[in-house]
Amino acid sequence: MLLSEFVLKAIDATIEQADNGLFYLDPMWRFTLKDNQLDCSEISDNSVNEEEIEDILKLEVEKRNAVNSLKPYVLQWVHDVITASVEPAILQEETDYLKNLTEYLKANKEAQELKE
Repeated sequence: MLLSEFVLKAIDATIEQADNGLFYLDPMWRFTLKDNQLDCSEISDNSVNEEEIEDILKLEVEKRNAVNSLKPYVLQWVHDVITASVEPAILQEETDYLKNLTEYLKANKEAQELKE
């Protein structure tokens, strides 16, 4: 059996998806491979050991979780909310503050001129 063929069968047999959408490697993956008559010694084009197969399976889990992650979309949504709602409010407060400060300085200057 070719390595690529073995890996595809091993992935189908051992990687599962949880109810929350995340993927994980079945903790009993070694037994699952044996139950499906998948043995590393059957790989004809490459001599790999069980640890290398485990690394491949774990990397496949990471890849699937990265590809199916909603994190980038949530972060973009949070960014959009901040830029659309929070930033304009902060800018309006800053504008009001500067306007009030300018009016105060003018009034203060006029009061000093009246004293003189």
